[in-house]
Amino acid sequence: MERNLLLLIVLLNGLIASDTFWFSYRSVTSNNALIYEEKNIAPVIVPYIGVVTSVCKVKISSKKYDSTLSKLNSNFLNILPCFYGVGSKVTSQSISTLKSLSDTVELIIIPTRFIVDFKDDFANISILK
Repeated sequence: MERNLLLLIVLLNGLIASDTFWFSYRSVTSNNALIYEEKNIAPVIVPYIGVVTSVCKVKISSKKYDSTLSKLNSNFLNILPCFYGVGSKVTSQSISTLKSLSDTVELIIIPTRFIVDFKDDFANISILK
């Protein structure tokens, strides 16, 4: 019984007070038009201790009582450039026929753990390796 209560407390503490998140991104363009986009930011439940590397500082706009996850999701386009250098994969395919030219580009940013600290109107993003 005590063990279950302890596990519940640890789980709730990880869900509520966690500032560690997963980030991943995938987009596919065809002839310079975006045809598929997948954006993922999720809180990390299991604590992870690793080497912390500061990546960037981003100006964010949010309401006073927004949760950390909603602040990150609403400012996703501002945060995205911070993860380009972490682990990106870009593939490009061009198909040429007599009548047309087709170009497809796929950008994948591998799932990455990061920590976010909010100071005033800025978010400091650090990567966990």
